[in-house]
Amino acid sequence: MTQNESAHSWAHAVSLTGLPASGRWSALIEIGGDRFGIEVADSHLRVIEDVGINATWDFEYAVSEQEWTDFCAVPPARGFTSAQAMVATQGSERVRGDRAAWARGAAVVDRVLDARRRLANVAQPAVVASPAPRKPGPGISPIEGRYVHLDVQGVRQRLYFEAAGEGPALVCLHTAGADSRQYRYMLEDSELTAKHRVYAFDMPWHGRSDPPDNWASTRYALTTETYAATVLGFIDALGIEAPILIGCSMGGAIALYLASRHGDRFTGVCALEGGLGNPGRFVEWTNRSDVDHSTFLTSWVGGLIAPTSPDGPRNQTLWGYAQSGPGVYQGDTYFYSQDLPRHAEDLSPATCPLYVFSGEYDYSATTEMSRDAAERLGGELVDMRTKGHFPMSEDPVGFAGYLYPVLEKLTSQPAL
Repeated sequence: MTQNESAHSWAHAVSLTGLPASGRWSALIEIGGDRFGIEVADSHLRVIEDVGINATWDFEYAVSEQEWTDFCAVPPARGFTSAQAMVATQGSERVRGDRAAWARGAAVVDRVLDARRRLANVAQPAVVASPAPRKPGPGISPIEGRYVHLDVQGVRQRLYFEAAGEGPALVCLHTAGADSRQYRYMLEDSELTAKHRVYAFDMPWHGRSDPPDNWASTRYALTTETYAATVLGFIDALGIEAPILIGCSMGGAIALYLASRHGDRFTGVCALEGGLGNPGRFVEWTNRSDVDHSTFLTSWVGGLIAPTSPDGPRNQTLWGYAQSGPGVYQGDTYFYSQDLPRHAEDLSPATCPLYVFSGEYDYSATTEMSRDAAERLGGELVDMRTKGHFPMSEDPVGFAGYLYPVLEKLTSQPAL
């Protein structure tokens, strides 16, 4: 794509449909030697080809020639899946100027760069997506939804959970800012539920579980001790004996902690995309009154999804992030980014079988971080090629090929 190429060859492909009105702002986009401006007035986008010396912008977003080449690769590598992914992995200094304006417009920048990439790749073969899960037939789902009341560190909690199936128990923990709907495909997988009783619950503040009554005047910040106590309290309240624990992202991180500190409570632990902490995931833009956190979050986590994941599960995964309460994602990343690292250095090897699953496209808990956690805690790394940060929800069919053999090992091992 040359510097003089007409903006009309790609700008018409940029749709702002579905995005909230973001006010009036402008940005200078630099892609190697190519520079152009964009102006947004609520839901209308205008591309400016003449970016002369007198032009001014609310912010600038810059991509080098090599980064653009990596971004346009088919498929792109980890860290080059979206404009936001490059901010998170290749350096935030590419954003210059008013960063609040950038945060409000981040989803638009994502779409602009995606449109340019589609034009650059028009002659390239498309990325081959994983198979989509089979849609359930008409009728009532086998998933049962209920509430349980329990005390966690002296505080009464009302937690919502879903369950399905019969057999040895699986207890599933959702990611930061999300809820148990991420396990919907596992809960409705007849192959899995024929062998296991699957449980997935919403943490307090999440999904259909309650926040405290004074939530409007409280700043939520999840701690390691509270998280661990909640998981163990849920298991005790339902009388679940020696389950297999499956947690993803922050759920994977607490699963590592529980495998070390309370491994005797579990038949085994499967930690998905959960290293021992990443300070870079705690950012102010996820909890500011001048930034729509739901839109920013879908952009912020969207680059963690593998380009091979099917569209339906990908979009449903992001919808969950668009629904979290204000400050909830940030409060979860307080645990993962700031509190857990203080405990990680003192963790001893796991006292139950431990499997650490890592998706190729995850830059929040990279394969390198997952391998380090597995080695430190005496676990086994499961390297999932072409998978992303949310394997059970973004690519359930592909993920099953990695998870189910591990579950077979855990349930067939002789009792200790």
